[in-house]
Amino acid sequence: MIEVLSVTLPIYLIIATGFLATRTGYVEAGEIRSLGRVVMRVCMPATIFVNIARNPITEILRWDFVLGYLAGSLIVFAIGLAFSLKVLKRPRQTAVLEAMGMCCSNSAFMGFPVAALVVGDAALQAFTMAMLVENIVMMPLAVTIADSAAGKGLSLAALRQTLMGMARNPLLLSVLAAVAFSLSGLALPTALERTLSMLAPVSAPVALLAVGGAVAALTISPPRGSIGWIVGGKLIAHPLSVLACLVSVGTLPQDLLISGVLIASVPMMSIYALFGLRWGEESLAASALILTTALSFFTVSAILFLIGFS
Repeated sequence: MIEVLSVTLPIYLIIATGFLATRTGYVEAGEIRSLGRVVMRVCMPATIFVNIARNPITEILRWDFVLGYLAGSLIVFAIGLAFSLKVLKRPRQTAVLEAMGMCCSNSAFMGFPVAALVVGDAALQAFTMAMLVENIVMMPLAVTIADSAAGKGLSLAALRQTLMGMARNPLLLSVLAAVAFSLSGLALPTALERTLSMLAPVSAPVALLAVGGAVAALTISPPRGSIGWIVGGKLIAHPLSVLACLVSVGTLPQDLLISGVLIASVPMMSIYALFGLRWGEESLAASALILTTALSFFTVSAILFLIGFS
């Protein structure tokens, strides 16, 4: 257990540092958000690009992982959506928000740092593929279903808006640029590779600080619905579903399998609260995000303990 805490405690202490620095006013919320934007727009894209571009594409993209992670996420989304609609009788947008919270991880700011500490370089490969699943399939699917409930339907305008959002995502753009460079067969100039590599170590700790600051900036108010099952769905059902699907594939090396489960085990993405604001459930989204982030320390530690990490 000491070995497990040696991994999880530093991660959550950095998150707590960002939380306390923002909540006490030592660092302004706007400043911590700016740090998050720097990570999302500069450091993380540089990390993704340099690691994909200098390797053969066959060593980066594995369809067995993509299909397993996608299947595990879709199962949780479908069950969560159906349960919320049919049993809890939620409006469709609220049901979508709850289901999205269960299956869309904060893979960039939390999943990648956690997995990297456990399995090393394989974490970036798993993160890249999980990020593609979340940004190309899961979030557009959720937005399409929710917006259809608001009378927007499955129109070309809605589809165009979703595609434009994807086209502005710096992480997706860095993946596409790196894949194109890898397929070209060219070698990265040494100076460029060293420059990009220098940005990589900055990504994880600053991302964790930004998570803490983002949580501190949220306001908790009593949500209209219970958030307990959203928390349980994200921290327990999602990693178990991803584990079952990745194991059923039967072709993945252990480090990729562990990475996928760890990425699925972290809280929902930081922009979850923005989706709550968009669909009129900001208190539900904020409360779920805060509680999930706090409790994930125990569930992530438990997962590391169960997989025999040492």
